[in-house]
Order: sequence, then C-alpha cells, then structure tokens
Amino acid sequence: MTTAATETGAAPPFEGRAALVTGGGSGIGLAIARSLAWGGASVALGGRRHDVVEAAAADLRALGLTCVAVGGDVSSADGARRLVDEAAQEFGGLNILVNCAGVYRAGPLADEQAARPDPVDIVVDIDLKGVLFATRAAIPHLRAGGGGGSIVNISSSLTQSPLANCSVYTAAKAGVDALTRSLAAELATDRIRVNAVLPGVVRTPIFETIMPAEEAAAFLEGFGDEVPLGRVGEPDDVARAVVFLCDPANDWITGALLAVDGGLSLGSG
Repeated sequence: MTTAATETGAAPPFEGRAALVTGGGSGIGLAIARSLAWGGASVALGGRRHDVVEAAAADLRALGLTCVAVGGDVSSADGARRLVDEAAQEFGGLNILVNCAGVYRAGPLADEQAARPDPVDIVVDIDLKGVLFATRAAIPHLRAGGGGGSIVNISSSLTQSPLANCSVYTAAKAGVDALTRSLAAELATDRIRVNAVLPGVVRTPIFETIMPAEEAAAFLEGFGDEVPLGRVGEPDDVARAVVFLCDPANDWITGALLAVDGGLSLGSG
C-alpha cells in the first residue's frame, strides 16, 4: 500500500509519533490504527481482550508496520491508566490518543431497569467514563511530548439525530461530544487538539453483539437505502476522518464534531 506522502516523496505525516487506539482490535479501531501506522506512526492497540488485540497487532506487523498490543479495561480509572502508561512506555512517549473503545445497547429505557448487568452501567462505564479515564491518563504524556498532541474521540451521529430506543447510548455519546469541546478549550494552551468523529451506521462486528450474524448482515444491507449517499459506512471511511484530524498539518482544528455518516444526520429521509 502507498500513501500520498510516499507518492510525492514527502515524509509520512506521523513519522516519529506514537499513537494509542483504544478498542483497536477490530472494526473502526483497527482501521484507524492501520491508517495511522501507514502514515508513519508507531501504534499501540488497546483492548480488554488481549488475545484479540495481539492478533490484530501481529497482522499489522506482518505488513511491516510498527504496532504493539496493550491489554486493559478503560472502564476503570486504574485499568485505563495502566493501558495508557504501557503504550507510552513501549514507544517512549505518546502523541496521539484515539478513544474508540465502545459498546452499544438498545432498547426502551424503562425496560432496562430489569436487566442484569444493567445496560446503563455497561454503556456509561465504557462509552463515557472510558473516554474520561483514558484521556485523563494520557494528558501528562501528551504534554511531555512538547505540544502538538492530538486526541480524537469516536462519538456517534445519533447525538445529532436521535432515534428511539437508543437513549443510554446517545446520552453517553453526547457526553463525549461535550467533553470534546470542553477539553479542546482546556488543552489549547498546551497545543493539544481535541476533536470528535461522529460515525453513522458502519459495517463492523458490533452489530453481531446485539443480533445474530445473519440478521446483522441483512440489516446492514438494507439500511444503505436509508442513507442519503446510498450506502452504510465502512471502517476506512471513519479512519480517513480520524487521520485528517490527527494530521499535524491540520493543527488549527480543535473542538470539531465531524459527522461521517453519509448524510444520515441531515434528516432528509
């Protein structure tokens, strides 16, 4: 695979930079990690299932990319700190954090009080608190890098165009949006940029965690007709947006909430 940098003879945009992608073992997180690594970054894949992230990291190393796996659970402050510190230790620092670890649960809010474990706890612990904990742990490392650091949070286009029966997930991701803008202001003097990407429906394994594989495939196939641009997203669609926001050439962008959803949040349908 070639990049624009290699075709023009320019240096790769992330050469000499180290990145951590939480939730990097599959789907959107893995696509982001691969894209950053092709751009010259040394990338740590973070995830709760160490065997999964290690296998993904091995696949990237087989392509000649610099990649390691770090196991950890961002839903606890201690787990997030260990994960971030291990990634920074592997590469001697950290310049980029992509908060991609997440889960999805759907259903009427009133019905969830009977479920165990409580979906509210699961979603908020990973999708919101996980971003808070990982970011808090990463800030000292990003500051130590001398400025020019980048944080990108993976949110959801549901925060722009909510749907019924997704209230807990949408609330958690709306918290990520608010955190993104608040931290962008807070960290601007450190030249650490904070942005978010808001994907729409993207073809990833997450759908197979909430429905049988056959149903997930049929849903994704049919949902493309609901999207103004005529298809569901692919992980690389999101990865390209993340790479753009992390690129040092775009160092005047912070606090942005970038919808990458094929126009779904426009509500034109």
